[in-house]
Amino acid sequence: MLDPVELQRIATAALSAGAIVLFGAFYAICLALGRLKTLAFLLRISYAAYAGLVVATVLFAWAMNLTGWWLALVVVLLVGYFVAPRAIWRLSVATHEPTEPEPGAGGAKDE
Repeated sequence: MLDPVELQRIATAALSAGAIVLFGAFYAICLALGRLKTLAFLLRISYAAYAGLVVATVLFAWAMNLTGWWLALVVVLLVGYFVAPRAIWRLSVATHEPTEPEPGAGGAKDE
């Protein structure tokens, strides 16, 4: 049989792992919509979602008794969740910029 404290930590780890996924997705969605629609309140909500992600990640690390290299991996996860949506946004903007067609490149001609 498992000790009740261990069961509580397993349940905490499972719930906080789910919260990590949800807060990470909510952060990315709010960041993208905030930038797309230029809504400052969505950007503030995205930072609050990231704070929730940090809390859930710290709770997960505590529940799983993570030490050493595992804590370094947790930090990499947090940095990656912060940087990835921003990098994806910049990549999307760079690849979807409207470009002007060159003169005489087969477009409609002005007469």
